[in-house]
Amino acid sequence: MFAITPRISNDAGLFSLLDELRDPYNMYQQRNLLPVRFGDGTIGHIGGRIGDSQVENTDKEFRIRLDLSSYKPEEVKITMDSHKVTIHAKHEERRDNHGFVSREMTRTYKLPNDVDVNSASSSMNGNGTLSIKLSKTALEAPKEVKIPIEVQKE
Repeated sequence: MFAITPRISNDAGLFSLLDELRDPYNMYQQRNLLPVRFGDGTIGHIGGRIGDSQVENTDKEFRIRLDLSSYKPEEVKITMDSHKVTIHAKHEERRDNHGFVSREMTRTYKLPNDVDVNSASSSMNGNGTLSIKLSKTALEAPKEVKIPIEVQKE
């Protein structure tokens, strides 16, 4: 029996591998890319895989970012009701590097109960990242209510 030892071609590669293992988010921060942990446990950025998305739900807003780099803004349709937002994108057959391709995708996101559906806004940047933002409804401040004391006589 013999063991095969993997070799790294140079010391710089070894050090960058060790740095990435120590802090996997650092390499994305250096490139100003937004780090995302995907469902399979890998780490990437929002532009890393077509169709990947990121959801942020804070106390002030609900935000969705979705990579639609394969679609033009006019090929994307967003619909919403009080419970969910649906993004549908479709383009007809077109030529690419390998021949012809047509794509269609639909994603639906459940909305939190405290979003204001009338505050919805969306935008798509030059890289094809779609952003949808909804504000949260303001919670009413607790009101002081006087409760009368009923005196019971024995």
